[in-house]
Amino acid sequence: MDLKNLLITLASSEGVGYMDTVADIAAKQLSPFSKVTKTDNCLMAEFGEGDYTIMLEAHMDEVAMIVAEVFDDGFLSVAPVGSIDARLLPAQPVKIYGKQTVSGTFTSVPPHIKNEDSVPSFDTCKIDTGDMAIGEKVSQGDLVLFDAPSVELKNNRISSKALDNRAGMAAVIMAAKKIATQNPKSKVVLLFPTGEELGLRGARVSAYDIPADECIVVDVSFGDCMEVPASKTAKLGSGAMIGISPVLDKNIYNKLKRLAKENGIPFTLEVMGGATSTDADVITLTRSGIPSGLISIPLRNMHTPAEVVDINDVKAVANLIAAYVEGGGLNG
Repeated sequence: MDLKNLLITLASSEGVGYMDTVADIAAKQLSPFSKVTKTDNCLMAEFGEGDYTIMLEAHMDEVAMIVAEVFDDGFLSVAPVGSIDARLLPAQPVKIYGKQTVSGTFTSVPPHIKNEDSVPSFDTCKIDTGDMAIGEKVSQGDLVLFDAPSVELKNNRISSKALDNRAGMAAVIMAAKKIATQNPKSKVVLLFPTGEELGLRGARVSAYDIPADECIVVDVSFGDCMEVPASKTAKLGSGAMIGISPVLDKNIYNKLKRLAKENGIPFTLEVMGGATSTDADVITLTRSGIPSGLISIPLRNMHTPAEVVDINDVKAVANLIAAYVEGGGLNG
């Protein structure tokens, strides 16, 4: 499967519950050349031999909602699972994953009668299913996702839900395919945990079982948009975003920069004064500490049903990961 189709397939899949659909897609791509293990909270794959272990990590969960209350008139109330701006909710189509998969739409007050001072919230917006017997199909605790199609835009760009962080997963998978053909000098472990959107929970526990000597975390970060200062974003199409932070290992990000220059891989630098708000923050504290680097993909409209990435940026991240691992990481 090529990168574009892998990206669309991963992003279009349901990333709720035990992540079976997303994990199965990734496992199918990785099983021809690696040993794959799936648990309730992560997917892990390993290949290569050697005393030195490089971990490549990208979380596979997405922001979602959970059913809080079921009403007799076909309506539901929900709470956010992860950070979702409630201003997005009015008139958004959704799918509810209960005993059956049910379609619904968030309610919306017409502008003609709306109080101009009112702001949408999860307390006021309800999901309308139109089903008077909805209680037979949906229960409290069922998960809900935005029902948004993946769309191909111009100039190699994709719009979809869940590109945070299926784009990161796609980059790691494509890098692993390339690395596996080069007989890497190190053992390579891929980790795709859940729970990042709930406070980095998955990486906090699943990385503990991996005796990694170092780690490269792959996530998304803020792509350029008209409302945000350019200093806080990276342009779509500008390549890999190499993280620089006191949390991250200086030797790793210096080597990433050097390899990007040597291999003609487009990149920008993302400077953070402290925590990165990615799984790298907890992986660096795992066991006695795992030296970690961070490579991000510029993404617009984060945590919405219409996130946007440039396929060439995902490719740049995959190529940079491959060059780093093929060069032995910090052990090279």
